[in-house]
Amino acid sequence: MRSERRRAREAAMRALYQMDMSGCTSEDAISYAVSSSSDLDLPERAQGYASQLVCAAVERMTEIDAVMAGIAHDWAVQRMSPTDRNIMRIAVCEMLYLKDVPVATAIDEAVEIAKLYGTADSPRFVNGILGALAERIKDGQGPADGADAGEGRAESSDAASGGDVEGDSGGKCLGGAHEGRDTRV
Repeated sequence: MRSERRRAREAAMRALYQMDMSGCTSEDAISYAVSSSSDLDLPERAQGYASQLVCAAVERMTEIDAVMAGIAHDWAVQRMSPTDRNIMRIAVCEMLYLKDVPVATAIDEAVEIAKLYGTADSPRFVNGILGALAERIKDGQGPADGADAGEGRAESSDAASGGDVEGDSGGKCLGGAHEGRDTRV
């Protein structure tokens, strides 16, 4: 069975995908993703982490998309597969704004989710974009166009390796949870 964090990431990807396709609010998308994801068997604390990821990604969407566009020179973010785009939004969010999630873990989780939900080319594409971002972070460069890669990473609410998660936001976005403050929800 996949870890709670993996399943939370899958629910977050489903919610972001729903928002992309329908234009619904993040709260509605989170609620729908959690209630319609019985296959993920999400306990409350994993639901809280999924909500935290969606809210953080939505609040930083412009920055996250700029990072992805800066790395994928020949691919506009809107031309990317909606599945790949939203998987990478979650990973970029974790890589840049949640310091208790190791960069390698964010990449590995995104690639595994791409294997489940994307096309045959998705894992390689996702790995390529996120790997390039990881190199920029490692080299101390900004993620794209002078943005600072390391600043703003906030601690999340659990162990970094994709294990259990604590807390529950009740499906609501808690503003600023990712901006250098404690993100326990």
